[in-house]
Amino acid sequence: MAVDARSAGRVVSALLGPLGAAAIQQKRSFLEGKLGAAIGSPLLHLEDDPLVVRGLGSRLYDGEGIAARPFPVFEQGVLRSYYVDTYYGRKLGIPPTTARTSNLAWKLGPRSQPELLAALGEGVLVTGFLGGNSNGTTGDFSLGVRGFRVRGGKLAEPVGEMNVSGNQLELWRRLVAVGNDPYRYSSMRTPTLVFEGVQFAGT
Repeated sequence: MAVDARSAGRVVSALLGPLGAAAIQQKRSFLEGKLGAAIGSPLLHLEDDPLVVRGLGSRLYDGEGIAARPFPVFEQGVLRSYYVDTYYGRKLGIPPTTARTSNLAWKLGPRSQPELLAALGEGVLVTGFLGGNSNGTTGDFSLGVRGFRVRGGKLAEPVGEMNVSGNQLELWRRLVAVGNDPYRYSSMRTPTLVFEGVQFAGT
């Protein structure tokens, strides 16, 4: 499964939501207790960077007045930081970072989307999501998708009314390629993402 850069934010948001300190403290997150653990493949490498010039999420300080600074979220698949405000930082006994995301800075791969599709060979390019949900407590997700079949490394017929399901921890371990095409009209700045062994249903 390749996910277009403009749509990949839907998948990434389901991973970022459970990083909030409120969910961690209230045990509503599948990422509780996983700081320092490998969550995804080594290609999952991103930081929160509020100082991106003209970034849509850029800021000099957050809503609590905490000075903005870049910090790692995932390094080669390893979870490095939660999103922690001062209130939940005291409850959890950990230093605050910031309460909400700013801009995501990805470690990009060397290939464009057409090059990634050529390497994919056979699969599905997801260009949009049609409803569905992701459970932040368990990591289980089920999402409706639309897009195109990929045959012989090239776009073929459109597909719709299909569903992709699984668990977030398993999905991010299956990340096998990251594009060089971050979508700059979103603070998530997601590139094309390619996953192997994803379970689809529908026609």
